[in-house]
Amino acid sequence: MTDDAELLRQYADNRSDEAFAELVQRHVDLVYSAALRRCLGNHHRAQEVTQMVFVDLARKAAALADHPVLAAWLHRSSHLAALDLARREGRRQKYERAAGTEAEVMGTDPQAVAWEEVGPVLDQALDGLSERDRQAILLRFFGNQPFGEVGQRLRISENAARMRVERALETLNRVLARRGITSSSAALAAALSSNAVVGAPAGVAASSAAAVASVAGGAGLGWLAFMSTSKLPLAVCAAVLLGGAAVVGVQDHSARTSAAEIAGLDAQNASIPGLESRHKALSKDDDLVRSLRDEAASVGILRGQVRELETAAGEAQAAAARKGSVRAPKLDGSQPIFDLSKLDQRPAVLSQHRPEYPQQMIQAGAAGEALVDFVVGSDGVVYNATAVTSTDKAFADSAVQAVSQWVFKPGQVGGQNVYTHMQVPIVFTLSSDPPPPPSAASWF
Repeated sequence: MTDDAELLRQYADNRSDEAFAELVQRHVDLVYSAALRRCLGNHHRAQEVTQMVFVDLARKAAALADHPVLAAWLHRSSHLAALDLARREGRRQKYERAAGTEAEVMGTDPQAVAWEEVGPVLDQALDGLSERDRQAILLRFFGNQPFGEVGQRLRISENAARMRVERALETLNRVLARRGITSSSAALAAALSSNAVVGAPAGVAASSAAAVASVAGGAGLGWLAFMSTSKLPLAVCAAVLLGGAAVVGVQDHSARTSAAEIAGLDAQNASIPGLESRHKALSKDDDLVRSLRDEAASVGILRGQVRELETAAGEAQAAAARKGSVRAPKLDGSQPIFDLSKLDQRPAVLSQHRPEYPQQMIQAGAAGEALVDFVVGSDGVVYNATAVTSTDKAFADSAVQAVSQWVFKPGQVGGQNVYTHMQVPIVFTLSSDPPPPPSAASWF
């Protein structure tokens, strides 16, 4: 079997999609499981973190080709990606566990491991191990490798690998014991073997590989995919790639300035009396102390965002009243409307109006999306444009206004122009650098 290093070299040198797809398939369960724990069981965020990790792996393929244990890098990268996702969304994960909880072990095996207790703190405990111990645990229990393979990957003998794994397991057991989770090393090993890695949902590996292919194809960090299907999947960037559409990148100096000012509130809010009292009462554990400080910083960020949003909302309402909004005309219901699957020739875009990123969302550093439903008329004009779903009304309004001004070459049935029902996701995200123009290979 081709090892990870060789697959990375094939991708770095030749951009071999097959090599990278094999890497994704080989490690997606490990990454998704770690991401799921980091995201406290939120499957949607775990899938997004999984894509972020493999996109980062593709970017760093050449540098990581010589990494001794790729699984260790992927595990650490999932932690960093989850933190980055939490920061960009303006909130942090709640790491603390309720103080004073004690395992009720009456009538049960005192050495048994309750996975519902271990799972939420496992990755933080692994982060506290030395690099060599963490590599041994990941290879043995997360990668399900026999001791001979572990020794080969770590460049030691099989017996030495067995001893290193046992010592690492004992160290991990002591770290968990400091958190009130006690068991034998054998029980912990059994729990890790059974629960450490869960299968990623169907499609996660494919979507991760597709995200990498989109980046490698030139889509960069900001793009929006427009697919010719009746209901298109959500994209992960913020530009329109419909037909020959150009990339929409939002770069706003005031947004970065506001974000820096909000971040500066961390030190002030760290002294909030209520959080400090809670900090002292819950635990002396260093990890818990850091979690409480993170929570205080999050309170400061959220308060700053609330003030910014209140101000921006008033300004946006006034501007909308002055400017008015563009809405698509409505059909009277007498026209037959066809789905894309019924057409002989699908609509083709002739001109697009770029969606405007809502100012209040820029100031808040917020990303979002809206799914727009509309009808392309036999004259190529957009009718009945409405937002089916959206993460915020501001994004919905901007997306509908943009789509309402698009012009198409109409779809046809039997050589005649007809009315066609379509949907398109408009996804907004902030990017610090302008993305390069996408190549045709990255469209889908």
